[in-house]
Amino acid sequence: MSPPSTDPTARRTALLVALLTAAAVAWITWPDKPTGPTVPPAPPVAASPPALPAPAPSPPVVIAPPPPDVPPVAAPAAPLVAPSDAGAARTVLRGPWGDGPGHFGRRAANEGSPEAPTSLAIDGRGDVAVLDQVNRRVQRFRDGRFVGSLPLPNEAAQDVAALADGRTAVLDRLGDGTVTLFDAAGRPARTVPLVGGPIAEGGAVTGLFATADGLYAEREHRELVRLTDARGEPDPARSTLWGRPTRDGLSMLRAAIADRARGTVTVSAASRATGAMDWSRTVALGGVVLHLTLLDGDRHGRAYLGAVVARERGGALVDPRGVVVRFDRAGVPDGTLELPAPPEADELFRPLAIDDEGRVFALSPGPDGLSLVEYSFPG
Repeated sequence: MSPPSTDPTARRTALLVALLTAAAVAWITWPDKPTGPTVPPAPPVAASPPALPAPAPSPPVVIAPPPPDVPPVAAPAAPLVAPSDAGAARTVLRGPWGDGPGHFGRRAANEGSPEAPTSLAIDGRGDVAVLDQVNRRVQRFRDGRFVGSLPLPNEAAQDVAALADGRTAVLDRLGDGTVTLFDAAGRPARTVPLVGGPIAEGGAVTGLFATADGLYAEREHRELVRLTDARGEPDPARSTLWGRPTRDGLSMLRAAIADRARGTVTVSAASRATGAMDWSRTVALGGVVLHLTLLDGDRHGRAYLGAVVARERGGALVDPRGVVVRFDRAGVPDGTLELPAPPEADELFRPLAIDDEGRVFALSPGPDGLSLVEYSFPG
């Protein structure tokens, strides 16, 4: 067999023919789009729907749109104002443990905490209502003197609210799951069930509030659900408010523990007329936050936050004390009171309340009876 030709000209010609042939094949078979794994196109981004305007209020109820639980932009934590002098405290009434007029019921429990008066309310005239559920009654006081009592059907009541016209409402969230409305003469006038609308169970209710347009039950420390109108007629719509109404009728308040260990709480206020956020402020309370005890506003547009705080020492919480911070109309803290911590041995649903002028009243159970102590901010 003859060896393959080694003529250079012949080799170049053959190579050129091969390259031209490959180029022609590649041109014919080249795809219009790159090959490889198919990546589905990203779905189109839907445009955000325009913001809905706040619903127009239909008197007498103003329905606030739901701002976020904690507004996204909060003012920096403010330093704690120095507590006022202890001389600001004044005992306005005192009653021994017992079941007579002006006495208060207390019962030791085999398990859990002893039972004693759990809540108080103060109306626009300064009259005080104390829920004495162990004795199945609400006791009323004026200028520190006993003026009457309202009988309750059982011992399960936990909160009380005073209406401006002398009526009284009592919350039973765990027993019958109702609110009982008493007329100005102390007679039961109506019973309203709690369950309905946003309230799925009575145990979800965390407070009872009276306003000029009706009775509201707070659900899980969030929105308030209207139970009745101003006349005491049930509200079938169960309309809501974003937060707790202030005593001047202009604002709504919410509070949330921002950082329990660092002792910071965020308080926010929104306009009841428009639902717009008025202010939000985070305050440092000077200790680990154990729980909140007060959130209300007086007739001058000031807001009040109460809490029990403690110091951490060696992994334990010691020296608990009560703190109440007052905020001016712009949300700036302008005063702080330091109070004795309520006894942990007694269950207190609403241990603090304010009157129209912003004086703070505290239930103070002791070994021999119950005192109501008034605290005033200086100046």
